[in-house]
Amino acid sequence: MSSTAPLSSRRRAFVVLPLAWAALVFVMTLTPAQEMPRTPHWELLAFDTAAHAFVFLVQAVLAVFSARRQSWFPALKAQAFRVVLLLTVGMGALIELLQMTMNLGRQGEWSDLLSDSLGVVAGLLLMWPTRRFWQ
Repeated sequence: MSSTAPLSSRRRAFVVLPLAWAALVFVMTLTPAQEMPRTPHWELLAFDTAAHAFVFLVQAVLAVFSARRQSWFPALKAQAFRVVLLLTVGMGALIELLQMTMNLGRQGEWSDLLSDSLGVVAGLLLMWPTRRFWQ
């Protein structure tokens, strides 16, 4: 008899959630845009900052939740917060670099990466005090 049982379908869904969210983020941010909406800079800054932070907060929450519940990689489970911080901020940096280099009608901005990073940190801070309840 094998000592490691296959993951239940419920556990497998937790692994898929952060991957599906990341795929959605990549599609939404790298889809060619004909023209970005014209809004006053201060309105765009407030909305854009909040949108970037929220998207990456959700990514961080889903990723750390999934990483801490999985049992295939004990090192990932133990270092989930650090790994998620590095990978998710790296994901934001990759998106901004791709927007800068690809001719998609989008503009990569380092201020967006700052907003992404703030969202990641907020998501991890949200998950830290509750970690013992969902492990």
